[in-house]
Amino acid sequence: MSDVTTSRASRRLERAGFTLIETLIAMVILSGVVLSITVGTTRLSHAVGDANVRSRALARADMLVAMARTWPNWATLETLAGATYNGERDGFVSTTVVTADTLQRRRLKRIQVTVRSVPEALMPVPVRRSISIAAP
Repeated sequence: MSDVTTSRASRRLERAGFTLIETLIAMVILSGVVLSITVGTTRLSHAVGDANVRSRALARADMLVAMARTWPNWATLETLAGATYNGERDGFVSTTVVTADTLQRRRLKRIQVTVRSVPEALMPVPVRRSISIAAP
């Protein structure tokens, strides 16, 4: 019986541990998992950065529209287009366009605010907000 036990023990020793192929396969699988986690994290980081730039541009456009809403005199709304807050500021270029709409006897002024990022690669599609303000 001791020969049988010895042969079983020697077979277990031969099979103990991993072969080189098994180790390489495990490393390839682990590398794939780590690479996919890295790519996912990088994409998420870029998405968060893009969302941050876009939300800042939206806040700027909304601020300019709010200024138009609270403008004290309807007749002087055109001066918004030449106001000092238009132009480059905080990494954005804002433009305000005021047009009068007198069709069908309506007295409306349409205010359109456009905000672009500098450089444009940060936000390829500009943010636009527009409102119409009726004469009192």
